[in-house]
Amino acid sequence: MTDMNIGLLYLSLHNLLRKKMGINREISKKDFYCILGKHFLVPKNIRAVIIKEMEVRGLVKQEDKNTIIILDCDINLEENPNKFYRQAGIF
Repeated sequence: MTDMNIGLLYLSLHNLLRKKMGINREISKKDFYCILGKHFLVPKNIRAVIIKEMEVRGLVKQEDKNTIIILDCDINLEENPNKFYRQAGIF
């Protein structure tokens, strides 16, 4: 996905999850909520909205009620931040 409507914070969260999960891209909804709260300080009442927005942007897929799949994204902020900056028009 190269659509710049993803958002920097969503990409940051996505990269954190990919790094944390490694090869296994499945995460429980409970663990996902914990990461949102601990690392991103997202209030409990909007965590479900964050998951839904990430799903709409093609970063995650809710497999079932309790499992979320971290999808691949061709923008990796850690490996190639300049690619993102150019696409976003930052420089």
